[in-house]
Order: sequence, then C-alpha cells, then structure tokens
Amino acid sequence: MREDLLGYLLNALDEAERRRVFESLQKDPQLRQELESLRRDLRPLDATNRDYEPPAGLAELTCELVEGYAEQHAVGVPQSPLPRRSGRWQGRFGAREACVPAHGWSAADMIVVAGILLAISLIFFPAMARSRYLAQVAYCQENLRQLGIALASYSEQHDGFFPRIPVSGNRAVAGIYAPLLFESQYLDNPRIVLCPGSELAARGSEFRIPFLAELDQADGLRLQTLQRLIGGSYGYTLGSLGGDGYVTPRNRLRQHFALLADAPSLHLAGRQSGNHGGRGQNVLFEDLHVEFLPSPRNDAIGDDLFRNRYGYVEAGLDEGDSVVAPSNVGPLLQY
Repeated sequence: MREDLLGYLLNALDEAERRRVFESLQKDPQLRQELESLRRDLRPLDATNRDYEPPAGLAELTCELVEGYAEQHAVGVPQSPLPRRSGRWQGRFGAREACVPAHGWSAADMIVVAGILLAISLIFFPAMARSRYLAQVAYCQENLRQLGIALASYSEQHDGFFPRIPVSGNRAVAGIYAPLLFESQYLDNPRIVLCPGSELAARGSEFRIPFLAELDQADGLRLQTLQRLIGGSYGYTLGSLGGDGYVTPRNRLRQHFALLADAPSLHLAGRQSGNHGGRGQNVLFEDLHVEFLPSPRNDAIGDDLFRNRYGYVEAGLDEGDSVVAPSNVGPLLQY
C-alpha cells in the first residue's frame, strides 16, 4: 500500500487505483497518517516552482554532436599492457586511461567536451525542474482532495450546507472556510491550505490558520492581514445571490461546480492563479474530483471560475454560477 500512497501523491495512478486509495483514506485514519508522513518526506521537492523548457530538438542535436566528434577523433587504447593493479583501482584507472585520445587532449578537444557538458546540463536541469513542478501540482491536488473530504464531512453535519460566508463583519471573506473547518476539527494539519507552488508556502514556514476569536477582535491593518492569510493559498466559492438574498452553497455532488481552487491572482490575465507559475490552477469540484485547468474558463460548461456571469468578482447569479475568490474577498461586489 505504501507504493500506492506514493503514486497517489505523485499523481501516478490510473483513475481506478486513485479512487481505491481515496476511498481507503476516508476509512482508515492510520493510512492518512502514513500519507501525511510521505508528504513530509516529499517536501524537499517543493524547493522551486519554476519550470524551464529546453529548446526544441536539443537532445537530437547533442547526440549528433557527440557522434560526429567520436567519428572525427578516434579514441586510442594504450598498446603496452597496463600496470597491474588490484581490485577497484585497476578498473577505475584503466577505464580513465582507455578514454584518453591517443594524441592527447588539445584545446579544441576541451572546448568540444565543455560544449557537450553544457548541452547535457541544458537537458538535465530543466528535466529536474519539471519533475519538481509536477510533484507540486500533484501535492496540491492531494491537498484539495483532503479539503474536499473535510468540506463534505462539514456539509453532512450542517444539513447539506458548506461553510457560510457572512455578508458583513470581520468574517465576511472567502477564507473563513479554513478556520471553520479547523476549529470544528475537520482538519488536522493547517498547512493543508497551502499550495506547495505558492509564494505563501515558500515563505510561510510558520504558517497557521488564525482563530475565529482573533479575527473577531482584530481591526485595521491587523484585520486585513488575517483576512488575507486565513484561507491559505486556495480560493473558496462565494455562494450565490437569489431572490431571498445571499444563498450559502449546498452540497449536491455536482460534477462541474467549483468548490475550491488555487487562488486567483490580481495581476495575471483572466485572474489566472499564480500558484503554479501562472500555468493554470487545480480545481476541486463538488463531487470531490480535482482537475488541473490551464485557463480559469471552464469549457465544460462555459463558466469562468473566478467571475460570475456578469463578469464580476462577487457571489454567483444563481446556485449554478460558482465564483471562486481568494481569502480576503467577500460575496459582495468587487470590481
């Protein structure tokens, strides 16, 4: 099962395997603890969220360069027998001497070798950065799945409703979902609200979810800071405005209703999340499946994840119009 958990964290399982592990995690607290332990072990992969693409055809050009050099510069093997050496020393020095060109190393040889090493580094380091990026995306998806379980459990104990965002007061922001879940003991680890690819995770080693009492008593700059932090790196749905006023989102297990997502940004086109280098956002839907979408626009239903159907950052126009907002944004109109 440990191998399955690792594959689950790295998003390396097929759909049937992922579902099986997901269901086992819901039933087995010890298994969730082991998953958390593996997640901590993988945390060094979160060192960077930058990714680099190598130039097209770089691998082929490098191989051609090496092959051409080998054809033009024959490798000579010493004719006289090598001094007898024992064990590993004979193999190590013998291999080194056999690889030295018969005519010795010239300046041109050194330049070519340096070029080959540079080309190899251009292949290797982007690949390593990409593996870190993919690990961060998978880690983030697992965070959202665990938050989805917590939200589903909350709804079961609150007549099917998810955490409500007040329309006024210190708690009237999207991030209020996090302290409500944490203080109700639906969440064990506060860092689960941090996407590993976000700036907040990179500089928030001591991050914690503020208590509701802190939020209630705060004002001024302190209140703004708490409101910006309480939801972590994720945005939460703002609910909707109906004929009777504000409507709290209700759990109907809808496939295309966005519940949580990587928080939208203020500076990228379309409010694209900056959590994964601006390449897209992980989205948790109401039926608890998670998708990575390259655009805030959900083409499955023609819906914008981060704006309502009028194009505003506020509560949806009806119960099917989901608007995911960052931690410090409330359900009333924000241009």
